[in-house]
Amino acid sequence: MLRLDSKSREANLKTGGKRVREKFLLILKVAFIVVLPCGLTLLYSGWFSGVNEPQSAGGLGVDMSRAAIIDGIGVTKPNPEFMGGVKEVLERAGLKVDVYEGENVTIDLLRNIGGYGILILRVHSAIDLKYGFLYLFSAEEFNETEYDVRFSEEKRLGAVREGVTFENERYFALRADLLGYLRPNGLKGSTIILMGCNGTGSEHTLNRLFEKGVKAIIAWNGYVSLEYTDEITLNLIRAAYEESLKFPEAVKKIMEEYGPDPVYESKLEYIGEPSSQQP
Repeated sequence: MLRLDSKSREANLKTGGKRVREKFLLILKVAFIVVLPCGLTLLYSGWFSGVNEPQSAGGLGVDMSRAAIIDGIGVTKPNPEFMGGVKEVLERAGLKVDVYEGENVTIDLLRNIGGYGILILRVHSAIDLKYGFLYLFSAEEFNETEYDVRFSEEKRLGAVREGVTFENERYFALRADLLGYLRPNGLKGSTIILMGCNGTGSEHTLNRLFEKGVKAIIAWNGYVSLEYTDEITLNLIRAAYEESLKFPEAVKKIMEEYGPDPVYESKLEYIGEPSSQQP
């Protein structure tokens, strides 16, 4: 079992009497045992074989005029101002916006999502430090029986795990490189904004998403408080769509204006697909 303990978490806080914002990084429980690293590689390869993953048909898989906001955190910590603000900015820019909130943010949604030029994920996330995988939390409450029956194969392969927040809220979590995997080319051309912690911390995840054709990933390079990621993401969207800045420029501008997270000192980063041009 892998757990991010409170001592290591508190060691990342700045001193000086600053109020500790709501913690956004989570505990990730390991629900399987891998004896050898090569065993993990074989299981991983099997998961992505043609038997389990739909075959790609080629071509651009997204509609650049469509955007989606996935708000799993909204099931316990909604932020109507953030959600309404982002949706309003995108719609004024001419985009059609779909919103998935609360209990609608399921494992099935995460692995079927696709077709959007912009994909914003307001979900908890955590990294398995042993193997370097990033996991995205759904809003489905974890259930041991369902884990053993409905997700038996995913459990065996480490594709779905139990995720636990610092408030001891238990949810099913999907390995992030499996985002949209049931929709061939569904992320090809997408810009993905990960609002959770350590979104840039898994090289495996970044590589796999870029292999799927993702255009760019915008994410935090460490822990981030919920209040701050909401504020920064809203202002990022405003900079990109109201000021007509390209995303790399918008990220740079917002970080220069607002700075790193005041609690954890993490920064928002733009990572473009290596072989593509900047948006």
